[in-house]
Amino acid sequence: MKKPRQVRPNVRATRPLESTYMEWAKAHGKVGYNLAISGVLPCDVKLLSPSVDDFTMTADHDYGWQPLLDRIAKRYDVDVDSVVLAHGTSMANHLACAALLESGGEVLLESPGYDPLWAVPEYLGCVVRDFERRAEDGYRLDVGKIEGALTSRTRLVIISNLHNPTGALTTRTELERLAALAEARDFRVLVDEVYLEWLYGVKGEPRSAINLSPRFVTTRSLTKVFGLGALRAGWILAEPALADRMKRLNGLFTSQMSHPAERLAARALDHAPLLLESQRKRVARNRKLATEFVEAHPKLSWVRPETGTVGFVRLADGNVDRLVEKLLAEYDTLVVPGRFFGVDDYFRIGFGMDAAVLKEGLRRLGSALE
Repeated sequence: MKKPRQVRPNVRATRPLESTYMEWAKAHGKVGYNLAISGVLPCDVKLLSPSVDDFTMTADHDYGWQPLLDRIAKRYDVDVDSVVLAHGTSMANHLACAALLESGGEVLLESPGYDPLWAVPEYLGCVVRDFERRAEDGYRLDVGKIEGALTSRTRLVIISNLHNPTGALTTRTELERLAALAEARDFRVLVDEVYLEWLYGVKGEPRSAINLSPRFVTTRSLTKVFGLGALRAGWILAEPALADRMKRLNGLFTSQMSHPAERLAARALDHAPLLLESQRKRVARNRKLATEFVEAHPKLSWVRPETGTVGFVRLADGNVDRLVEKLLAEYDTLVVPGRFFGVDDYFRIGFGMDAAVLKEGLRRLGSALE
């Protein structure tokens, strides 16, 4: 069993000035068999049917291009005044935290958890504490654990859905319980939903957590599921008064999104059913390949992800960092060390890439494990 992360002191001199995970990922981007990637293959831009007009340099878009705002609002069944545009989910999370938090406040975050979701509130001068999502429970969101970890200073709870790094789904019932707790204890919940698009349209599931309660603030982008990371097209959904605060605060950060990116993002949403369906079929086949590999190997175990593009694998009787070094040096292959998620004996693998790359990467991983 892992040890919980320790609360880090709220000392400005020690605040993070980078995301250690993002710097690691950028330094290791050029690998032949990169199983660290958590998204899908880049989208074929021809599927968006772009036109010359999409590259105009002028527009009335100080707070977002209206056609894109309208499409996002319709897709997630929210008022258009609830939509805030941002440069990708990373900037959306940063902007949301900046609007919700003040220096010295307390944030509660899931563990295992995605490194940048820790780093941003720490950068903003907050104390970050954790609550555990346990493998023995299928990494489900245990609202009782959140309640037990709350203090009178907790202003924000941060979760991801699908959970990064495990791919676990937080259900409607769990979200409703969390919303009731947030209302009773007066805090907000930031939900990074960048992977939840895989379940868009599934019967019984809300389009977004914000559909259940204004206590939720949610973030998404076109990066992980649509293969449009280069657009940096993301957004925040929040109740209108809070959304307005974020739009104004964004004047201190990026001010507004690139207009060609807005127009191409709108085209992507117009073509969303086609883009999603083609990716879903391929990723489902890849997930089966990854499942067969992990569950057949005596040194490996995981909680099988039912959807999405990532899984969190436990290595028995071995050192994950040494494995990662060996994979990189001898096999031109990469997985993400679990230390970036707060757990040392795990690693994250992705399976959104081309099937041939995945097959060969898994073969090389198996050789390194031998």
